[in-house]
Formats: sequence, C-alpha cells, structure tokens
Amino acid sequence: MQTLYKNRLVLDIMAGMMFFTRIPIKWPYFSDEPPDLTRAAWAFPLVGLIVGFLSGAIGDICIAIGLPLFLSCVLSIALSIVMTGAFHEDGLADMADGFGAGGSPKRVNEIMHDSTLGTYGVAALNLGILIRLGVVICLAELGYSLIEILSIGFASGKLAILFTRNLIAPSDFAKMGSVIDLIPSKTLLSAIGIWLLPTLGTFPFIGVAIGAIFSAGLIFLIRNRSNYHIGGVTGDILGATAFLSELIFLLGIAVTMVSVD
Repeated sequence: MQTLYKNRLVLDIMAGMMFFTRIPIKWPYFSDEPPDLTRAAWAFPLVGLIVGFLSGAIGDICIAIGLPLFLSCVLSIALSIVMTGAFHEDGLADMADGFGAGGSPKRVNEIMHDSTLGTYGVAALNLGILIRLGVVICLAELGYSLIEILSIGFASGKLAILFTRNLIAPSDFAKMGSVIDLIPSKTLLSAIGIWLLPTLGTFPFIGVAIGAIFSAGLIFLIRNRSNYHIGGVTGDILGATAFLSELIFLLGIAVTMVSVD
C-alpha cells in the first residue's frame, strides 16, 4: 500500500493516538512499517492533551448551556473513559488485585492477568474514579475550565509513564510489546517540554511544583512495590501509574490552591 504521510512527527502522533485511544486510525494509510512507540514517546503528553481537550470540551459545553457542574464533570470523565477504552483504568484494577492479594511473583502475575475483577480491583477503580471526579470539580470551582483540567491531568499521566519506564526494568512477566524500551534523554526532554508549557500556562508554579513532587513520590512508591511483587514493570503497572499520577498531580495543585486561598 502506498503511504500518504512520510513526516515522522505525524507518524509518531498517530502511533500514540492509536495506542492510547479507541479513535479509529488506519495505520497502513500512514505507514507500511509497524508503529515505533519508543520513538513516539515524545508525543505521549500530546495525546493526553488531545484526549483531555475533546472530553473537557463536552463538559464545558454542558456547563455553558446550564447543566449542573457535577453532571458536566461526570459526562466529561465518561467520555474520556469511552475514548480511551478504559485503558489505564484496567491497569489500575489489575495492579490493585495483584498487589493486594500478594503471594509469589508468579501468583501475583496470574491474578493481574485474570479476566475477573477482585475486591481490591473494584475498590481501587471506584475510589480512583471518585477521586478524579472530586479533584476535577474542586478545580472547576476554582475557576478552571474542564478542558484545562483534563488536558493537563491526562498529559501528566502520560508523562509519568516515561519516567516510570526509565526507572523500572521490565518484569520477566511483561508481555512482548506491552512495555516500551528505555526512553532516550532527547525524547524525554521533548515530552517534558510539551507537558510543561501548557501546564505552567494554566496553573501557578507552586501548584505545579507540589503536584510534580507528589507524582515523583508516587512513581518511586510504585517502583518499590513493583520490584517487590513481580520484579519489575508490566503494561498494567504503567497504565496504573498513568491513572494515579494524573490524580495525584491534580490533587497537589488543588491542595496548594485551596491552602493559598
């Protein structure tokens, strides 16, 4: 098949969109080569910004036509879950089930890959979505649009994937293709820049700094737990890290701004 796009930036963005969302993308239309997610890692925060913009826009429109803030936030979050196929939510539930049950590394891995959801997974998923909703409402009440909140939140989660991968070696149980290779410094710096510019343009510096500290602490905690339970990182753990980092980063901003007020 003759490809229409040769621009590397376009290919990387399309690869990220295809991996993280359910938006239908016909990859052969863009390239005859398989997508290179390690090369495309710089675009991960950009994909988060796009998903947040689209889902947040629906909520902002709902607010503009007079729907209650709570319902508008729920609709935005629901759209984001549909758009991404609950990709990171699934990782959170699987990690919670495996780490919560414990046991040998082999047993933990079996639990994480069990198609049924256990008590730990259900509890983590429900609490995670409730906390996300609460943080989004809190920041919206402080005057931020849902586009701003969700875009920065999702971009922060995607950036956390890159840091986590570079800090944790793949587990022996990681499936082929579920964990990207080490991210080169140049690629990581590009991803940081894409995340940092809109983030500092939206939220105050002190809030961003506190949120980043919270996220760093979370990543190191996940690294320790992952190494202890299964000897490294898997795709589920990277997904869970993205979800939790999004929450903890926005929570850090919310706590800072409420304290200042």
